[in-house]
Amino acid sequence: MKSIDIHTKKELHNKEESYSKPISEELMKDHIFNTIDFPLSDDQWKLINDNFSEYWNNKIGIGGYFYWDEVFLYIYNQIQKSKQLIARGRVYYIVELILSKIEKDGGFMN
Repeated sequence: MKSIDIHTKKELHNKEESYSKPISEELMKDHIFNTIDFPLSDDQWKLINDNFSEYWNNKIGIGGYFYWDEVFLYIYNQIQKSKQLIARGRVYYIVELILSKIEKDGGFMN
């Protein structure tokens, strides 16, 4: 059976995976917590991460195009809807860190 990576349109050979550099949630969490210089609870991180994952997986989809600000706005709006209080600037900074790490590592989040 022939397999094609729908993102790069490249044919995959043998047991080659389409995304060679997946980024785990745990590694991303470690990166964020080691980078920020302000307090962030595990519950706040989970809220940001869950909304990021929702946007990344279901709104953008594999190979989809997006604007970084749209990702932030979606996440921040979801946080407001949940009636949680996290400063807008902090959410923006965390989303920037997440997207920058994905871009730097050349990885993809599932």
